[in-house]
Amino acid sequence: MPLVRGQARTRRFFDWLAPNYDIVNRVIFRPEWRAMVREAFLPGRVLDVGVGTGYTTADVPGAVGIDISREMVSRAKSYRGDLVLADAMAPPFRTASFSTIVCAGSFYYLPDPVKALLEFHRLLTPGGRIVLLGPEAWFLRPVVRILVRRDYEVLARRAGLDLERCESLRGVASLVVMRKGTSSGG
Repeated sequence: MPLVRGQARTRRFFDWLAPNYDIVNRVIFRPEWRAMVREAFLPGRVLDVGVGTGYTTADVPGAVGIDISREMVSRAKSYRGDLVLADAMAPPFRTASFSTIVCAGSFYYLPDPVKALLEFHRLLTPGGRIVLLGPEAWFLRPVVRILVRRDYEVLARRAGLDLERCESLRGVASLVVMRKGTSSGG
């Protein structure tokens, strides 16, 4: 599937940012946020969407990371799992392949959040989780899509997911956990 205009721009941006991404990431993401994200993981396979250089899941055994940026994937040298150059809107994996899907700092770049969540729903095992870490600070609104609890509630419902948690992290970021039902349909 070819990248849409916005995705191509996102890919170019992250290809450009890749050499300094780890420095930027250490400034933006607090270590305790990373720990909170990882505490929400279920046992089983983890898919890291927008893996970047692997900050969130590099040392998680069996994790799979995908990114649209070739430069990011090439810099994830310490990643223990599989790295795949892939579009999050059309991930190349079988249905029910992952117990947890994480988007730490990447969900708001996806061009169609509902379509992305529907695709994630397909990839999750019954009872699986989606863990999102995204910006919440009002001053970032001109730069990125800022979602609030009500947005997440609507997105989860439209994708057939349950919103388990939506927590503000000091007004700077949000930690969101959605869950796929345990029945085969949802």
